[in-house]
Amino acid sequence: MAVGSYSQSELFDMMDSGLHAKSAQLSSRQRTLNRAVRFVLSDIDMKSMKRKAALSPNLFGEIYDYGAPANIKERAIIDLKRQVKRSVNEKFSLVDEEEFDREKGQGRDIFTIASSDLAHLLRIDGGKTTKVSIHNCDSLTANGTWAASADASNLTIDTENFIETSALNFDTAEGAATAVIELTGATQVDLTDHDEKSSIFVWVFIPDATDASGDAVTNFILRWGNDTGNFWSRTVTVNNEGVAFYDGWNLLRFDWNGATETGTVNPAQIDYVRLTITKPTTFAADTDWRVDSIVSRIGDIYDVIYYTRFGWQTSAGAYLEDATATSDLINAETDEIDMILAKAVEYGAQELKERDDIQYARLEYQTLRTAYLYRYPSERIRLVQRYYRIRKNRF
Repeated sequence: MAVGSYSQSELFDMMDSGLHAKSAQLSSRQRTLNRAVRFVLSDIDMKSMKRKAALSPNLFGEIYDYGAPANIKERAIIDLKRQVKRSVNEKFSLVDEEEFDREKGQGRDIFTIASSDLAHLLRIDGGKTTKVSIHNCDSLTANGTWAASADASNLTIDTENFIETSALNFDTAEGAATAVIELTGATQVDLTDHDEKSSIFVWVFIPDATDASGDAVTNFILRWGNDTGNFWSRTVTVNNEGVAFYDGWNLLRFDWNGATETGTVNPAQIDYVRLTITKPTTFAADTDWRVDSIVSRIGDIYDVIYYTRFGWQTSAGAYLEDATATSDLINAETDEIDMILAKAVEYGAQELKERDDIQYARLEYQTLRTAYLYRYPSERIRLVQRYYRIRKNRF
């Protein structure tokens, strides 16, 4: 049978055979079957659970945080694959979060899966660095002039909390719907090769993404171009990780492709930047906002090959972690379905207190599992850990 061709109702009939026509006595056949599917998928990396998704956004050198596929299983990544012109030597290694944070930027081609609040973040150190700096935010007047307006004020240079060398620092008041910092008259930057291809990255330090009354930052709007009448603009409502803005440094990504053009912009003469913070008019006054390192980057298109934890799909093709309707289809091939059924019969027999059936189904599952793994060993990238590092004698 083809993948996804057995429905939940058909699997109920198969379970009934293993339970001597007693499956209807279970408190919930659906719950028992879902439990079996979840167990087998966590126990085995099954070939029918391999999925491919385009990395979003592209892979950028020196940019480390990317959204992980929502249905990924644990850290079960098979490959990070450049879509075209992959080098024979390009191979990524999986490390733990702590090692990644220490070793990133060393050219090792490493990645990790960071988890927080049940959300997964894919952290990757790789890809090439094709970038043009638009402004380093190290001075208010040395390269063009920065000015604050609307609810932004007290614009200074911060040499204590920054990303590179120093950062813009400003305060915001309560009362207006926006706070604006704007650069005019900067040294012209040629972004002709970046036009419609790159993303503009800006580091923003948010002192309080949500104030004491519950008001939150709405979005950020970036303009880049030639002057106040000729520019591109893009709005973002989440940071580069794809999550809501949070307190501290947030990396914002403004994709050029799809940006709105006002007037006629010459990409060879970019010397104007405006960053707008949109917020409720009741958003509390705050101090020490920071902005640093405005850079245009062109990334490479990569695919993430991984094992999913979603074992079902609806009749319309939407993937599910648990089946909810008798018409839902299992995403498994015949030899994999036999393992799932063996585990479902074991769980069903436990509820029915059929001890002999429990032992028989458990043994059948182990036998099928051993044979399956012999034919189809897992393809996931295994975790590599360094337990110590030998340092050269400095004397």
